[in-house]
Amino acid sequence: MEIFVRFYRAATAIAILAAVVAQFQRAADAGNFFSFFTIQSNLIGAAVLLIGAARPAWNNLRWDLVRGAATSYLFTTGVVFALLLSDLTAQLGTTLPWVNTVVHQISPVVLFLDWLIQPPRHQILLPDAWSWLAYPIAWLGYTLIRGGIVGWYPYPFVDPRPDGWGHVVKACFAIAIGIIGFVFIVVWVGNSIRRLHTRLSPDSSRSGI
Repeated sequence: MEIFVRFYRAATAIAILAAVVAQFQRAADAGNFFSFFTIQSNLIGAAVLLIGAARPAWNNLRWDLVRGAATSYLFTTGVVFALLLSDLTAQLGTTLPWVNTVVHQISPVVLFLDWLIQPPRHQILLPDAWSWLAYPIAWLGYTLIRGGIVGWYPYPFVDPRPDGWGHVVKACFAIAIGIIGFVFIVVWVGNSIRRLHTRLSPDSSRSGI
């Protein structure tokens, strides 16, 4: 099992990095490119996968929280893309079809499956999981401030120019509710599978399986 975990984590991380590099070579503006939540969340996911490949049996609560955060961010990326942005690949800076597949479909699925295959070693408490919301909030603040300065926004739902700030507030509120829901799902699924593993194999948390 450990070899399998190492392999798919490393392979997915390499695929993500290759996709980001390939698309970056086509980007007209580096600042805009790295301002996409998709790109940032995928880089976070790639880092988590690489570290997890190197240390698949790492038994540390903080590491569980980092993994949960990365899973939540890519969960958000995948769902928001599927529901709101799937027809806007050119605008989203993912003009290469295989890049779009990797960063919007493969990486979210792999991160979530990884959370199932190797659930957190410690119980994740909701008060701790709320810290995962700090990054999306910071990203939104950065995006709105930078957008007002440079006149560019990465996604239509954070761009106030076509339909005003009311549209932005409503869209961001809806997405915020979705992210909170994703955090609940990631926490609940991780804790549930952890308890199941513990019942089936009391030593699993120490063996790394």
